[in-house]
Amino acid sequence: MNTELTAAGKPFVHHHSAHCESGVTSALFREKGVEISEPMIFGIGSGIFFGHLFFVKMVGLPITTFRGLPGSVFKKAGKRLGAKFITKRFRNPQKGMDELRQLIKEGIIVGLTTNIYWLSYFPNRFRFQFNGHNLIALREIEGGFRVSDPVLEHPVDCVTDDLERARFAHGPLEPHGFMYYPASVPKNPDIKKACIKGMKDTCNMMLRIPIPIFGIRGMRFLAKRIIASPQKLGFDEACRHLANIVRMQEEIGTGGAGFRFMYAAFLQEAAELFGSDDLARLSQGMTAIGDIWREFAVVSARIVKQRGKSEDNFDKAGGLMLICADREEALFRELHITVRKLKA
Repeated sequence: MNTELTAAGKPFVHHHSAHCESGVTSALFREKGVEISEPMIFGIGSGIFFGHLFFVKMVGLPITTFRGLPGSVFKKAGKRLGAKFITKRFRNPQKGMDELRQLIKEGIIVGLTTNIYWLSYFPNRFRFQFNGHNLIALREIEGGFRVSDPVLEHPVDCVTDDLERARFAHGPLEPHGFMYYPASVPKNPDIKKACIKGMKDTCNMMLRIPIPIFGIRGMRFLAKRIIASPQKLGFDEACRHLANIVRMQEEIGTGGAGFRFMYAAFLQEAAELFGSDDLARLSQGMTAIGDIWREFAVVSARIVKQRGKSEDNFDKAGGLMLICADREEALFRELHITVRKLKA
């Protein structure tokens, strides 16, 4: 943790987070005097998800996501916890930057959605085209802004031109200068009620969306494509697609196994909150599922680098994803039954 001053001279405590959006949302609540952990925000905001958008391409390859739509965690968590947030988008970049400056002058810290590629404080190897990276602008400095980026250990300085390009980048999910900040946050939010709503919504998203590219159906859809990909695409192209799935899982902000571990932490906190042995057991189950996702990533990396054993092949990689699908289906069905017994 590091303490930084805002434009109003108020201390802001920077926390390193596992994920940018849940980290920023937790920080905005904390700044208003309400301590809610990042896993709790993630779970209440129904952050865990799965989707394979084969028709949407990034660098020519299909997008695979292990989390909800960027911005959904913040919106759902805020609403379920009774907070009122002000959100704005802009057509004109100059107007968007001017309004950011004005809010900062008023002593308001502001959440921003950006494209991580244009944030030059990241090393080049960590920069990629992704219009869903969240950070907090704390104050203006000479030539730029002091920002709290939750995936970093310390607050950093961002050049003004870089921040403007990041806020108004083009491509899928263009942020259009999206900014958000709390207008009011209840001092004692009903966390139990918010947890129940979040868990119910997550179960519905994972189990009940009829479109076969989302939720558990989406996992099985992609697993079968992985298994068939060498025959359909050729080995080299199949490796390129598989490498991108792993990149989306382990490097880009879609979470993958890491989000399964974070959801397990949420279930453990909820278990303590409700005094529920069932939720505690489900937390352990989700941790085990995260381990299988990690195994999928390792096996896939061996295939792509052609360094694995003969059994490290596309059948094995797809098979591991099918195991994850089976395990998650069983877990979310059990969670759905468990939630119906909980009392807020």
